[in-house]
Amino acid sequence: MKNLLILSGLLAVLSSACKSDDSIGPSDLLYKRWQILQSRNVNNPVWSMYDTDAYYDTEYQPDGTLIYRRNGLVTSTPCCSGSQFERNGVLIQYSEFIPCPLVLCASVTKTTITFLKDNLLELQAGDRITQYTPAQ
Repeated sequence: MKNLLILSGLLAVLSSACKSDDSIGPSDLLYKRWQILQSRNVNNPVWSMYDTDAYYDTEYQPDGTLIYRRNGLVTSTPCCSGSQFERNGVLIQYSEFIPCPLVLCASVTKTTITFLKDNLLELQAGDRITQYTPAQ
């Protein structure tokens, strides 16, 4: 009886340790077009809104490709940005960065998904948190 109790306790610990990242959202929720909503520093609760010269969005595709758009039209990969990604749980690893002449890129290669639902994606890259909404 004692061994059975120990075994069931061990199984409970192991099963809770092996939980997936479903709390962040299923992998397929990432695979869509996202536009930046707002951004902030980790240590600052105040969000900054984005107001740019055009409507930009980024599409995460299931094959690991990133598609960038400006005003709905596909554009080339922006300077210092990755054209490929790989998701491993809550981590996104970017790769195949486009070099830029006369620009010293400090590209972040790893990003953490802190929130992922149908209507909101939140990524943390270094000390920066950025929220995205589905592109229209």
